[in-house]
Amino acid sequence: MPVKKVRTATRPKNTKTYSYTQSEVIENIRAFTGMNKRSQARELAEDLHLFIVDALKKGYKIPLIGLGKMYVRQTKARMGRNPATGEIIQIAPKKRVRFTAAKALKEAVL
Repeated sequence: MPVKKVRTATRPKNTKTYSYTQSEVIENIRAFTGMNKRSQARELAEDLHLFIVDALKKGYKIPLIGLGKMYVRQTKARMGRNPATGEIIQIAPKKRVRFTAAKALKEAVL
């Protein structure tokens, strides 16, 4: 006797995610700020990146106006399991970059 298939929920048809390329981000920065050259916009984006990385390394919280806050958080040591062997191991504490979305961003997107 054949096994009856169980019907599952269908996925939405539009599951494709969209993302900007680095060139598109640079071009949009140039267009929004009114800069004449892409090189100026690229330099602005690179400087912003360097600033954020340097500030996070020093332990600062960075408010991104209208977007949210970026900060570094220390995780605690915890117990885990090696999936290959099943052995219980201790996972060392580490730093993680976190982002908290601003209320305005959540309301605009969601």
